[in-house]
Amino acid sequence: METDQAEYIQVDMTVENTIEEDVTFYASQATLITDTGEQLEPDMWLSDHMDGDYLGAVTKSGSSFYILENSTAEEVESIELRYSAASDTETWDDIGEEIVVETELER
Repeated sequence: METDQAEYIQVDMTVENTIEEDVTFYASQATLITDTGEQLEPDMWLSDHMDGDYLGAVTKSGSSFYILENSTAEEVESIELRYSAASDTETWDDIGEEIVVETELER
């Protein structure tokens, strides 16, 4: 990074494929929207890799980091995360729908 300090939001998550079929899901590429009006993509260098194929009923855990550009972490009171739908590993057809998670931040 080009700075010694950064304001950021860390999202810790556990992602589980609850079916036996293989699926592709990009959990660590969710878009984050803050109540302060920022729309952010995760910093891929800092974030854990949880993307790709989930081969059967498996679980992956990790963290995604979103660097704030116009707000401080203290100013953000709630976030919305938008995940693209999982897809079939062979046909790339969507399985289910986009996932939207709204969260109030605790201090």
